Amino acid sequence: MEQEILSLVQTYLAETGDPPSEDFLLLLIDSVIEAYKNQRRYPEGMDAETIQADTEKYFSYRKGYVAMEVIPAMLGKVGGEGLYSLVDNQVSKNWKTPFPVYLPDVVPYCEVV
Repeated sequence: MEQEILSLVQTYLAETGDPPSEDFLLLLIDSVIEAYKNQRRYPEGMDAETIQADTEKYFSYRKGYVAMEVIPAMLGKVGGEGLYSLVDNQVSKNWKTPFPVYLPDVVPYCEVV
């Protein structure tokens, strides 16, 4: 899954002229996948294989969104970690956390008992 997203991100960022290293992009992709897992709120006792299978099943349709929206937004914030407010040449930037990742339409995990 990570390699598929990496390929999409590299293709998307190829036009920028100086894309980041593959290791750095994989770090960002892994953080997005972890954010997805946190939003799903898996139960404490769930095994890793079930979580991985569920993630691959439901995260797959978000690959394009991650490659073209989330990762470029995260790259734009590198170097300004924790920045709260900046006005430079009439451009304003505000954020508290370096990589606030929120994926829309992620429903918490539930199962019938």
